[in-house]
Amino acid sequence: MWFETVFYAVTFIVSAGLSVVGIMIAYQLYQIHQKHVFQLLLYQQIFLISFFIYGIWGNIALHEILPELSLNNEIKTKLTIFIPVIGIPFLVVSWFMLLRFAYLLNGFTESKSFPLIYFPVLLITVVVFSIFVINGVVKIKTTPELFIVRAIASINLIVHCFFLYPFLFEKKNNPISKEVRFTKTHALYYFLGVIVYSGILWFFDIFGSFSVCISIILLFAISILIPVILKLNEKQHISPPTSNSMNFIDFCRLYEISKRESEIIIEICTGKSNKAISEKLFITLQTVKDHNYRIYSKLGVKNRTQLSNLVREKTGI
Repeated sequence: MWFETVFYAVTFIVSAGLSVVGIMIAYQLYQIHQKHVFQLLLYQQIFLISFFIYGIWGNIALHEILPELSLNNEIKTKLTIFIPVIGIPFLVVSWFMLLRFAYLLNGFTESKSFPLIYFPVLLITVVVFSIFVINGVVKIKTTPELFIVRAIASINLIVHCFFLYPFLFEKKNNPISKEVRFTKTHALYYFLGVIVYSGILWFFDIFGSFSVCISIILLFAISILIPVILKLNEKQHISPPTSNSMNFIDFCRLYEISKRESEIIIEICTGKSNKAISEKLFITLQTVKDHNYRIYSKLGVKNRTQLSNLVREKTGI
């Protein structure tokens, strides 16, 4: 039906847009703060979206192609299960990055043995389970699509229970909380969203293609909540000064300007070009441009003139 095609087309556009938003915000957070924890978040978004695109849209495309092929029902069932399973490694890595992000964000020390246990156990479990299903050891009492979705949703919910733990028992000396805010309340809201989409995915096809499309959009929207919340609270966290009595060191401390960035700000305010700055500080031209981008983002300015005016206004320099 034509309206089903329209539903899927609109859903693909919306989900693709949400994916871009999540990845771009995570990338921007990493570029500005240059912290390992934000790099983990960026990787988590990339691997998660990769699985969604492959596992969800690949399966939908397969579902549209299979009726045109002269295959028996048994082979069609195995293909429907096998295709999403190939994308499982993307999801496994995404869960790994999510857990590392949560524990590191809350000041927990990373365990070197964790990846050595996590990956073999989870991947072996998935492979063995898939073999059992394909060989009929585990019987499928529902449609293959619904079975796969329910299995993944269940494991995903369990993983997010471990994600929630460090927020409920966070350490007091959290070094990241000074730069961004992702509190216990934020984590609970996100976890509630995971519960909601897990419940909806359990019956994702109850109303046909319409409910499938709504489930996909909701899944993508909730999955980018972490970078979105971090970005929104980052903006609220930075409060500009109200007087020009501070010195330059206090100015840099307030806006979380690094030592190298402060050197570049001084050179910009004296009128030096990017090339002249790179030559004086013995860094590449691209490095200067990257520092400029982070400086502009932190100070909320768009160009050199606004930067110079802000420094003069707040410090009197």
